[in-house]
Amino acid sequence: MHEEKPSGGAAVQAYGWIRGLSEAGQDVHIITTPNPNGILKEECKELKIVPLYDKQKGIRWIRWVYYRLPYIYNKIKLTKPDYLYQGIPGWTSFFIGMICHQLNIKYVLRISNDFLLDDRILLNYSKAHRFFQKLGLKLSYCILCQNEYQLGVIQKELPHKKTIKLANPIFLKATEAPVEPEKRNYIAWLGLYQYQKNLKLLYEIATSLPNEQFFVAGKESSKCDDETKLYLRKLEKLQNVKFVGFLSREQVLPFLSKAKFLLNTSHYEGFSNTFLEAMSTGTPILSSHKVNPDSIISKYKLGLVYEDAESLQNQLSKITPDTYKEMSSNVLAYVKENHEYKTLANKLLSFLELN
Repeated sequence: MHEEKPSGGAAVQAYGWIRGLSEAGQDVHIITTPNPNGILKEECKELKIVPLYDKQKGIRWIRWVYYRLPYIYNKIKLTKPDYLYQGIPGWTSFFIGMICHQLNIKYVLRISNDFLLDDRILLNYSKAHRFFQKLGLKLSYCILCQNEYQLGVIQKELPHKKTIKLANPIFLKATEAPVEPEKRNYIAWLGLYQYQKNLKLLYEIATSLPNEQFFVAGKESSKCDDETKLYLRKLEKLQNVKFVGFLSREQVLPFLSKAKFLLNTSHYEGFSNTFLEAMSTGTPILSSHKVNPDSIISKYKLGLVYEDAESLQNQLSKITPDTYKEMSSNVLAYVKENHEYKTLANKLLSFLELN
C-alpha cells in the first residue's frame, strides 16, 4: 500500500515467499485486511488479494465469535487452497488450524521469532494466548523454522511434527553497486521503538562512541513501554544521534547503503530481515551475542558480535580499511548464496513435495 504503516520481519519474508512461489508457478492468494482507502503499489498489483474482515465491525470482545471467525472460515473455504501459510503463530492459530483440519487444507506455520517458543512470550502475551498458540502448532501440517534454536525446541516438544529449517527469503529490486567505504558516514539503527529492540543499549553504545554519528530510523510501537520512552528522550538529547523517522520500503535500502554498519541492539530476534537488507547493500552488521542466529555473523565474518558497549568500542577501534572491505564483500556473498528468494521457494516446494 501507499502511505505505508510499519511492517515487521514476518511480513517482509512473507513477501519473499509470495514472489518466489509465484515465479515457481504456484497460484498464491493473500488473505489480508487491506486499507480501504489505500492504493496498491505498482509492484504489488498482480498479487491476488482476498479481503479479510472489517476490523472496526462488531461488538468488542465477542466479535471474534459471531463475526470474525465465521468470516475467516468462509474466506478460506471460498479460496480452498492446498496449503495455508501463517507467518506468526498466535492464539488464532488454534482456530485457523481447526478450520484447515475441517476443510482438509494443510496448515503451514512459520516461526518468526525465538521468543514465541519459550517463556519470554509471557512478557508480551497471556498464558491463555500461549496455550492456544501451542494447540495451533500441534494442529499444523508442518512448521518452518528460521534457525537451529527454533528447530531444536519444536523437535523436542513436537517430535513427530514435519519440520524444517529454512532461511528467510528476500526479494529486492535491483540495487546499485555498493557505496564506497569512505562515503559511508554513520551507523544505522532500524526498527520499531519497543522493549524488544532495547533502546537502553542503543543509548549506552551511542554514549560510548561520541565520535560516531548514529542515524536512527523507526517509529514508536503502539505498545511502547516506559523504559523505551525514557531512552528515546535520552537519545534525543545526544548530539551524535539523528532521528530520521519512519522509512518506507523504498527508502530502507538507500538508508542502509550509506551506513558504515547496521547496529542491532535487540534483546532477542528470530532472524532479522534488516540484516538481509543491510547485507544486500554491502553493509556489515554489529550485533550482540544475543542476536547472532546460528552464529552466522561470527562464523562468516559478516560484522562484529559484542558483549556490551565497551566491547563494541574496543572492536571498532581495531577495524582497518582491509578488514572492513573483507566484511563488506562477505555480506554481499552470504546474502546472495543463502537468501535468494527463488532458490528458497523451490526448497520449500520440495519439502512440501510439490516439485
